[in-house]
Amino acid sequence: MGAATVARGAAWTAEVSYWVRTAVLMVLALFVTILGVAAAEERNKLWGWTGPVGGAADAVQGLSTLVALGAPLLLLRRRTDLTNTAWGLGLLQLLLPIGPVMALVLPQVLVRERERNEAETLAFLYVLGGTAWFVRDSLGPTGLASVVRLFASPATANGVPTPFNVYTASVVYLVVVVLPVVVGFWLRARHQLDDTRQEVEAERATTGALSAELSRQAERDLIAREVHDVIGHRLSLLVLHSGGIEVAAGSDPELRDSARYVRENAQRAMDDLRSLVGVLRDPASGSGDGPLSPVAVSSLSQLASVIDDMANSGVPVASTVFLKGADDADPVLAHSVYRIVQELLTNARKHAPSELLRLKVTGGPGDGVRIQASNAVLATTVPGAAGAGLRGIVERVEILGGEVVQPEEDGRFTVEVTLPWTGEKG
Repeated sequence: MGAATVARGAAWTAEVSYWVRTAVLMVLALFVTILGVAAAEERNKLWGWTGPVGGAADAVQGLSTLVALGAPLLLLRRRTDLTNTAWGLGLLQLLLPIGPVMALVLPQVLVRERERNEAETLAFLYVLGGTAWFVRDSLGPTGLASVVRLFASPATANGVPTPFNVYTASVVYLVVVVLPVVVGFWLRARHQLDDTRQEVEAERATTGALSAELSRQAERDLIAREVHDVIGHRLSLLVLHSGGIEVAAGSDPELRDSARYVRENAQRAMDDLRSLVGVLRDPASGSGDGPLSPVAVSSLSQLASVIDDMANSGVPVASTVFLKGADDADPVLAHSVYRIVQELLTNARKHAPSELLRLKVTGGPGDGVRIQASNAVLATTVPGAAGAGLRGIVERVEILGGEVVQPEEDGRFTVEVTLPWTGEKG
C-alpha cells in the first residue's frame, strides 16, 4: 500500500515537472519568435518596399506573425514525437524570420535520437536555419530592426543606424547557433558513455558468472575423477572378492547368500557411482529439474527393492506400499521418493537398529505421494537432533513443492512427507 502511494506520488511529481518545463519552453519560444518577427517587420518598414516586392514582403510578414504565435504549440508534441517537432521548428526557422526557436529542443533531440545520421541531419538543419536567421537579422540597420545589432549597441537611439560590431556579432552567433549544437552532442556523448558503462558492467557480471561456473565445473571434474578412481576402484575390488567368496563358499548356503548380497549391492553402488560421476561432470545431462536429476531410479516400481534390501540386512521393517500408476510417475519424482525412503530406512538402522520401523507409502495421480515412517526412540537418542540426512530430505521436499511434518509422539520418531504428483497422468 505504501509502495503504491509512493509510486503514484512520484508519477504525479514527474507529470507536474514535465508540464512546468513545457510551459517555460513555450514562453521562451513565444518570446524568440515575436522578437524575430518584430525585427523583420521593422526592417521592412525601413527598407520601404513597394509594388509586388512590398506585397510579397507583407504576405511573408503576415505568415511569419501567424507562425510566430503558433510555433510554440508544437512543443506540446515533444513528449510523443520529439524528432518531428524538431524538424517542424527547424524548417519554419529556415524559411521564415521567426528566430532560432529550434534551439529550445535541439539538445534534447540530439540526446534521444538513436540514429546518428538523423541527429547529425537535425544539427545541420539548425545550423543552416540559425545562420540564415543571423544573416537576415544582421542586414537590419538599427537595433529595432536587428537583434544582433541590438545586443551590439543597446544604447543607440531609435531610428539611428547601429554600427555592426564583428566581435559582439561573433559572440551572438557562437551562443545562439553553435552552443546548442555543442551542448547537444556533448550530452549525447555523455549518455552514450553511461550506456557503454552499463553494458561493460553487465558484461563483467556475465563474465564473472561464467568464471565462477567454470571454477565450479573444474571442481566437479576433480571430484568426479577422485570418486571414480578411488571409490570406483575399491568397489570393483569388493565386487571381485565377494564373487570369489561366493564361489569358494561351496556347500555353505548362508556364506554364499551373504557373499552374493554383498556383490549385488556393491555392483548397484558402482552403477549409482557411474551415474553420479556423470552428473558431476555434466549437470545438464540429467533431467531439466536441476538438483533432482534422476541417477539410477526411473520408476516408483523400483521402491520395493530398497525396502527389501533393508529387510534382508536385518532391519525389522513393516511396510505398506500402494501406488497407483507407479510406472507413469515422473522420473524426478520417482528418484526423490526412492531417496527419501532410502534415507528414512538408513536413519532407522543407524539410530534404532533393533526397533520395528513402520513404513507406509501411498498415492497416485491427483493425490500426490505420502510417505510415513515411524519407529521407537531409544533412550540413548538425543531428542530433536536432526542429522544431515533429515535436513537433506527437507531440502529435497521443499524443492519439489512438498511438505515435511514431524508429529510429536511420546517415545516414537515419526516423519510424514507429502509430495505433489508429477507425471503423464498428473
